[in-house]
Amino acid sequence: MVLKIFGSVLVVAASFAIGCKLSHNLHRRRDFLKAFVTFISSLATSIRYSSADIFTLVNSCTGDDNLSFLLLNENDLDSFDTAWKNKIDNIPKAISLTKSDRQLLYEFGSQLGKTDIEGQLKHLELYKITFAKQLSSAEDAITQKSKLYKTMGFFAGTAAALMMI
Repeated sequence: MVLKIFGSVLVVAASFAIGCKLSHNLHRRRDFLKAFVTFISSLATSIRYSSADIFTLVNSCTGDDNLSFLLLNENDLDSFDTAWKNKIDNIPKAISLTKSDRQLLYEFGSQLGKTDIEGQLKHLELYKITFAKQLSSAEDAITQKSKLYKTMGFFAGTAAALMMI
């Protein structure tokens, strides 16, 4: 009997932990998008006032820990577009970006460094607005789903534990 109770407690704890992990993933996505919107603003300022190449500008603007995996090494790859695509492909799964987030990131990097300064600034402004919308949807998802994931994890674990006993 003690073993059943102990097993039941472990099932409840594990289910609750899964719910907490799912909730945490929502927060990581939001934090990434918030950092990326800040990155875009910083990049726009750098492009406006610096004549450095796009690799240097992007690396100088990725100061946030949430974006450290976007640091580029210009010696490894042929073009910025290729380097950017590889970095986006290697974003950790734990950040829980949606397919549309990843697609926007691909599109964002594909046009960087290909036009004049005014074109770059307009490109950055467009994507700043687009990523701000993604950030808003991520915040809405946290509001709607965060507590739900934790609660559902707890109650699903409780239901399974009751069936075990």
